[in-house]
Amino acid sequence: FHGHLPIDFSCLPWLEILSIGLNHFKWLIPQTLSHCHHRQVLFAEKNEFYRSIPEFLGSLLELKRINLYGNRLTGTIPITFVNLSKLEFLNICQNHMHRNIPSELGSLTHVTLFSVEMNNLTGTLPESLFNISTLQTLSFMTNELTGHLPKDVGRFLPNLQFLAMCDNNFDGPFPPSYSNATSLQTISEGRNKFSGPIPLQLGSLTQLKHFYLEHNAT
Repeated sequence: FHGHLPIDFSCLPWLEILSIGLNHFKWLIPQTLSHCHHRQVLFAEKNEFYRSIPEFLGSLLELKRINLYGNRLTGTIPITFVNLSKLEFLNICQNHMHRNIPSELGSLTHVTLFSVEMNNLTGTLPESLFNISTLQTLSFMTNELTGHLPKDVGRFLPNLQFLAMCDNNFDGPFPPSYSNATSLQTISEGRNKFSGPIPLQLGSLTQLKHFYLEHNAT
């Protein structure tokens, strides 16, 4: 399918799942979606939606899964996402989002996947994101993020399996607290500016299968 999404969603208030991925829909994410207060799933990946992610998505309080990767979306990550207390899956990678990641998103305590990779995000990582104990996948790779990693990274992430931060501008030491994330299978932190020794404590990550640190200052 291609062109605009012609449906008037205000006539479908009980719609729970909308999956329109891998099409060629263009223009904006329809404003009439704001009437679908029972929406639990929004999959609109690999289309040609552009401009910003609409703030009204944060008013759809039943939303559990949002997948918008591979569009042409710009602007900032909506602060209204903080209202989505049931959210489990947030994928907005491969867009053109910019500015910082809102620290308030650390209150989304049911999220298992948080992926903002391949955007134009800047600033430092909010420490609050590393307190979401349900996280299994966390990806910030290929942005313009900077600064040191939080010293307690990994301390409150017992379920984290995949962590990707490569292709940014992170610097400073590699935190020993990674060793607390005992479910980690993949750490990808190449092409940054990390320095100093690799902590011996990482030897306790017995589930680790892939460890990428290429092109750093270590």
